[in-house]
Amino acid sequence: MQSLNFDLSFNNDTEFRQIAHEHGFDAEGLEEQLQWLARIYLESDLGENASISKASAIITSLETIADTPYDMSKLYMLKARKIGREKQDYQQAIALYTQALNQLDNSEDVRTVLLRHNIHHQLGDLYRITLHTAQAQFHLNQYRQLAYQLNNDYLSANAEAALGKFYTKNEQFNKALQHYTQAIRRSENINQPFLNAILSLRLARVYRELQSWDEALQYAHKAADGFKALNNNNYLSSCMTAIAIVYAEQGLWNQAIDYYLNAQQIDVKSGNLTAQALNFHNLGEAYFNNNEAQTALDFLIKANSLFLQKKSKHYLVYNDLLIAQVASSIEDWHMVNNYAAKAFVLAKEKSLLEQMVEALRYRTQAFIALGDTEKAHNALTQLLDLSDELNQQANEKPESNENSLAEQKLALQLSQLKTTSNIQQQQSAQFKTALVISLVLAAMLLLTCIYQWRSKQQISLRKGALKKRLTNEPVSEINGYRGLTESLSQADKLAMVGLISLTNKHNIDIQWGVDAYQQVMLKFMSQLDLQLECDSYLIRPGVLAITLKQSIAPMMLLGDIRRVLETQPKLNDAQLHLGILSLPLLQDPDIKLEPNIYFNVLQMMVAGAISLGHNKDYFVSIIPLSFAPVAIFSPPLYSHLEKGISRGLVKVECNDDKTLIRWPSDHITID
Repeated sequence: MQSLNFDLSFNNDTEFRQIAHEHGFDAEGLEEQLQWLARIYLESDLGENASISKASAIITSLETIADTPYDMSKLYMLKARKIGREKQDYQQAIALYTQALNQLDNSEDVRTVLLRHNIHHQLGDLYRITLHTAQAQFHLNQYRQLAYQLNNDYLSANAEAALGKFYTKNEQFNKALQHYTQAIRRSENINQPFLNAILSLRLARVYRELQSWDEALQYAHKAADGFKALNNNNYLSSCMTAIAIVYAEQGLWNQAIDYYLNAQQIDVKSGNLTAQALNFHNLGEAYFNNNEAQTALDFLIKANSLFLQKKSKHYLVYNDLLIAQVASSIEDWHMVNNYAAKAFVLAKEKSLLEQMVEALRYRTQAFIALGDTEKAHNALTQLLDLSDELNQQANEKPESNENSLAEQKLALQLSQLKTTSNIQQQQSAQFKTALVISLVLAAMLLLTCIYQWRSKQQISLRKGALKKRLTNEPVSEINGYRGLTESLSQADKLAMVGLISLTNKHNIDIQWGVDAYQQVMLKFMSQLDLQLECDSYLIRPGVLAITLKQSIAPMMLLGDIRRVLETQPKLNDAQLHLGILSLPLLQDPDIKLEPNIYFNVLQMMVAGAISLGHNKDYFVSIIPLSFAPVAIFSPPLYSHLEKGISRGLVKVECNDDKTLIRWPSDHITID
């Protein structure tokens, strides 16, 4: 950005263009520089004195020269940013950002798309802050869509991260996990180590909420390594705290204390007093849970001193309450009453009803222990009144924001329709001339097109025949694995998919010869299709797959298959093992699994069924629970899926003792 060390006072467009010419600028370039300068003045961490006043002056000047929809959109955007920074009037800021969005046409040029992308981001954040969940989600999805349209990995990673943050705030951790994972994948394509580190830290926190402790620690340590390389001590301390909390939530208090102390050492070096106070508070909680009450009090008193020094009243409420709790454990009732009283005053000042109730509970307990029945009675009466108020608040439901979202969508649609109508009017005159030329060209090309059409018809017929053969099993030429994968590519139209193993019939093509084997399998498959109303696919000798459009109990399905086998003289002695899956495998409709993943899972289920024995027919099926991450279906699949089963993320069903199942391994060592 060039220096603007000259007088920028002007009253109209003519004066502005004269100033631009005198200083070697074109008018559009100088206007863009002014827009950027105003935005910089509105940054919250800018040390420039009277920066908002300077931004206001620039915005007023820009109003006199804004003469295009793009310029007006930029102007409304700057006004919205100023209102948010100066007055924290988020509703007015939202209205101004909406006006900025409505100024833009449906143009696909990079400059306009980038501005729409930025406005949707700001609206998404403002709606999130003001707790309008549906509107925030709509704009953040638009923000993400435009980032992908711009085909920029940095923008895409930030958009995915914004949605991850949104879903985390709304406690939809599985969706947050998906977006943060995608953000990290995008960030790995660019040289942005800070972005990669911050995404790893956020992903660690999501895994922590899902109680996936190993993954939480893995990404927290990855983030710590990144921030250490960048020499960013503030975020490095946050990583140490995140690791400590993972251990704390597992009740591993000694490990938690170690990492809280690491965070404390980093914050002492950087001189961050608030972070030190928070670490003292966390250490106090950890030592208290580790049955070291006196050490806990020492750290909590230190935290209290720093919070008072920094006038951090919000943190003081919770610290005073924790001191009261620890003091009650060692029956120091005067200390309990003293700090509970302080906590009550601060909580009342901050309108923290739940903390007021907790403080009164400690005071009532202290007064009873000290034998002051009158004060205990007064505190108890107040406690009961506030408890009723707290229960009443808990029963109140927030108002719906669906109407507001519908209005926002309608405004956007009307704006788009208006722009489209203008474009169509401009194109109408050109269309008449183009139509005459097109008719002449069409007549000239007609004979050529007819010839090409005939050629393509012949090629299409040959291609269709070859494609059909490709889906068949190569030896028997019966519909096989490729046919199955084509069917699974539209898994949303299926209810179940199964893999059948006739375990003692895996060599029948060699034992009977190809012709006899082909006839027997065709007959068996046609009966399966007829009796079960399914589609069957021959994978290899003695192994078939079936797809069903209606659900059926696995045990009933196993019995139906056996009854079909009993009608086949050459197959009625077959040992039957069945792997079966109900679709969709994952409850989130946005997650699409590849066909080969379904097939690999079915193979694992059949292997598990075979491990149960051969003295009867067996089936094995799995049902992933709603909070199971999609990562359990990533390579190496057998290992990840078995780990998911052992952790209780996946439910196993079979017609025998499931503890007898021996799952196969996909770790193969080659000498």
